[in-house]
Amino acid sequence: MRHLPSTALVLAIAAAAMPASPAASRDTQGWITDTATVSPAPPSAPDGIRLLRGIAVRPDLVFRDGTVEFDLGAPAGGFAGLAFRMASTADYEIVYFTPSSDGTRWASVQYQPVFEGETTWQLYHRDGYRSVLPAGPGGPVHVRLVVAGTRADVYVSGQDAPVLRVRELKRPVAAGQIGFWASPPDQATGGSELTRLVVDQTAPAPLPPVDPEHASPGQLTRWRVSPRQPCADGAAPLAVPPDLLRESSRWPLVDAEASGLIALTAARGNPAGPQKVNVFGGAGWGIAFAHVGLVSDRDRSVQLLLSYSDAVAAYLDGRRLYAGRNESDSRYPNYLGLVGAELESVDLPLTRGRHDLVLAIADKAFGWGFRARLSSTDGIRIEP
Repeated sequence: MRHLPSTALVLAIAAAAMPASPAASRDTQGWITDTATVSPAPPSAPDGIRLLRGIAVRPDLVFRDGTVEFDLGAPAGGFAGLAFRMASTADYEIVYFTPSSDGTRWASVQYQPVFEGETTWQLYHRDGYRSVLPAGPGGPVHVRLVVAGTRADVYVSGQDAPVLRVRELKRPVAAGQIGFWASPPDQATGGSELTRLVVDQTAPAPLPPVDPEHASPGQLTRWRVSPRQPCADGAAPLAVPPDLLRESSRWPLVDAEASGLIALTAARGNPAGPQKVNVFGGAGWGIAFAHVGLVSDRDRSVQLLLSYSDAVAAYLDGRRLYAGRNESDSRYPNYLGLVGAELESVDLPLTRGRHDLVLAIADKAFGWGFRARLSSTDGIRIEP
């Protein structure tokens, strides 16, 4: 039998000793459920919790680095996982599990940061953020999450090697609460279950780094980005509003991540404005404008290549040259609105001198961001 560290042992005993309380109460076995819907079905263990949807919080468990272990019940038709380093019920890191197509087992595990209630799986879906689980008999799984600084490893069912090595945790490194998150379909009645939660706040040794990502040649990695604007249906204007463009030199700079991704969810929050909790499917559309200057040494045409979520428009010197949409039910088979390789392009007719390139990026849910690169930067100076 593996011995629990003293901190973890105290927390586990305290949770098991708490008196039972009604399933719909605000405080369920130490879990605050103001922003969750508790299942009427009781959990299978005294220290457990069963949610239909939403996020429940353990305010007594404040965690920065260390190890969290728990049992996750069999799939209940939707997603379920553990939130950690919670600044609020709308701002946290999360590792969650997705069920197989037949609903009999957990099929994959994914990490994503959440900002102002906006989840970001469309931005973080590749190796280092998502992993397929080995096929198994189904049923509950035991999960061990190890967190150190900007890295995390996820182990499942006692395996010696992590099933997911999170490349980089995206939120600022800070202590926060632990939460249980569930997103089953509306018709689900049983609920997702978490039991036997054990938290060890002893900082582990640094985790080995994951191979870094690299931006593509010609990637535009620094933009001035406007404040978010209201946008009823994700449609961008036919031209950049002149007063908005005049302000572009004062917009804050946003740098791309190592992959070339401009993560607007991190830079500008929820496109619909701050939320109290994640709104599954999104709380509404919003739009932001991103500006960069291109100074060409001669007349030429150069391709601008784009990937984005959920909608984009490209403007050169205030005139719209291109508009596209890439939502979760978009025209790309199996692409699901993901921001990845740049699949779309538009020709930029540059004359000798300076030009203003502006992108309008609209979003509703699951991650707000874009990648943009030029087919060639030969003879082009990029400002800033």
